[in-house]
Amino acid sequence: MGRMILAVIVALIVAIAIMMLIEMGNSMVIMPPSKEVMNDPSALCDYMRNGPAKAYIIVLIGYFLAAFAAGFIVTKMSRRESPGLVLPIIVGVVLTVSAIGNMVMLPCQPIWFEVIAVIIFLPITLIGHRFAAGRF
Repeated sequence: MGRMILAVIVALIVAIAIMMLIEMGNSMVIMPPSKEVMNDPSALCDYMRNGPAKAYIIVLIGYFLAAFAAGFIVTKMSRRESPGLVLPIIVGVVLTVSAIGNMVMLPCQPIWFEVIAVIIFLPITLIGHRFAAGRF
């Protein structure tokens, strides 16, 4: 049981680290909003709506890599303890909930980005699981 919990925690830490690194690199593509923009909801909405598509695509690539790595790691770390899909699904759901939280904290992101961000984590986590299990 302890190994399964540790596997989920490590997978989530790695996923968050990957997303953070990608988003830090993304700040070189699009400048982060100033404090004045962050404090004004309407200015923040305008800023988010007018962001370049490539910045959002880079974030989605980070989400993809993070979900894949999380599914791979949780499967490799817990293979003897939990050979099924439960742990990768838990990790995928937690990452999906974090994406929804991101949408709440940063409103007015493009709809196409929000839709992809919500649906990307669970299937890609399961693909990472399949790679780790040697079934791909």
